[in-house]
Amino acid sequence: MEIIRGIDSFHLYHQEPIYLALGNFDGVHCGHQVIIRTTVDLARAHNKKSAVLIFSPHPTMILRPERTTKLLLTVEDRIRMLGEAGVDYVIIHPFTPEFAAITPQQFITEILHRKLSAAGVVVGYDYSFGSRGRGKPADLQKAAAELGFLVQIVERVSIGGEPVSSTAIRQLLQQGDLDKANLMLGYPYFLRGMVIHGDGRGRTLGFPTANLQPPPEIILPANGVYLTQVKVKEEEYWALTNVGLRPTFNKDEISVEVYLLTAQKNLYQQELIVSFLQRIREERKFPDASALVAQIQADVRQAKNMIKKMSAEKEIAL
Repeated sequence: MEIIRGIDSFHLYHQEPIYLALGNFDGVHCGHQVIIRTTVDLARAHNKKSAVLIFSPHPTMILRPERTTKLLLTVEDRIRMLGEAGVDYVIIHPFTPEFAAITPQQFITEILHRKLSAAGVVVGYDYSFGSRGRGKPADLQKAAAELGFLVQIVERVSIGGEPVSSTAIRQLLQQGDLDKANLMLGYPYFLRGMVIHGDGRGRTLGFPTANLQPPPEIILPANGVYLTQVKVKEEEYWALTNVGLRPTFNKDEISVEVYLLTAQKNLYQQELIVSFLQRIREERKFPDASALVAQIQADVRQAKNMIKKMSAEKEIAL
């Protein structure tokens, strides 16, 4: 996979027609995966290259800055996952107020047809484009027929009768419904970040934790205690991860604290990928430190029972 910075640079890398997926792809969730797979399959069937066009910053940050929408994935993780899905090119274009102002017809004619030489375009059923999102998939199909390229619209993907969307996944995470969120994602929700110095409270309680610093634009799950898997370089460990304000100690800043269940390691200044598997309980305030320690011990026992169950289920599946 190659990364191309800017639409105008595309022909420096590739001069032939391409099959192109359009969308924000925040989360690269189950619905996105169908769009991407369709694009890759079409390109291979016609002996062409596949590409995905994404924008940075996310369009909502320019169009609706007052909403301060948190994202599911950084641009870097989106690119990595698109590459793993078999895409040949990821085109990252700056999303500016000027770009947001182009008309739907200009986007089709100037961007898709002239600059990107689209032989085919794949979009979701709710895709919108051009100034104020006035362009819809039907408009794209009509204009593409006149210009001589294919448009394929991917219908809504639902899980348990509920439409899959980045917005729905964000809401599920904030509600603490990790199971549904992970089903819609098609993989465990994760946070990536560096380990920074904390206040050392966990160590004094007998449960030394790594204080994770995720990127500020990435959404956090509901406050609570989670069973997680932690990847450090090429090593993986089971862990308990607490997301929250630590109300027992009257803290007012949300922290993400990771306690390794299966190893003792100094993780300071290392990058961790923390995958959230199950929510154990919500965060709550305890009367004193000893009550908190007793609850953490119970959390550890519950987490280890979950691990045994998951390991047994995996063996049965194999």
